[in-house]
Amino acid sequence: MKKASLFLLTVLACAALPAAGQTIALGERAPELKVQSWLEDRIPAEAPKTYVEFFHSSNKVSLSSMERLKELSAQAGDGLRIVVLACEPEEKIALQLAPYLSPRIGVGFDPSGKLFAAYGVSYVPFGVLLGPRNRALWMGNTLQLTPEIIENSK
Repeated sequence: MKKASLFLLTVLACAALPAAGQTIALGERAPELKVQSWLEDRIPAEAPKTYVEFFHSSNKVSLSSMERLKELSAQAGDGLRIVVLACEPEEKIALQLAPYLSPRIGVGFDPSGKLFAAYGVSYVPFGVLLGPRNRALWMGNTLQLTPEIIENSK
């Protein structure tokens, strides 16, 4: 109950931040990924498509989605980079997320929650697949993302 309340307060705080009227719509440009810092200073390599995953440690499914992202990264190879965003302190989640770091998967920190707000995140796991021109190609629960969706989204 305590963790659920903390998560709800975090999401509400993130959503309450100014988002400059930004809403995400498929085919439209997404907010620029201005990440304050990276876990272990490991920035994921550029790729034609980027998947932005919003993470919060209070949601156990978020950790399951990390396993899914690891699989998708292996299947997509150089065609996909994955940016996991967290608005929690690095010291709180570093041990949980460090095993998932790779040349194509990085964990970025958004302590102010501005990116959570700009993307209109109201639940996790949630992610947005971006194309080469930073346009939203797909969005939803990460556990529903498939290699076919990644490959066929244009």
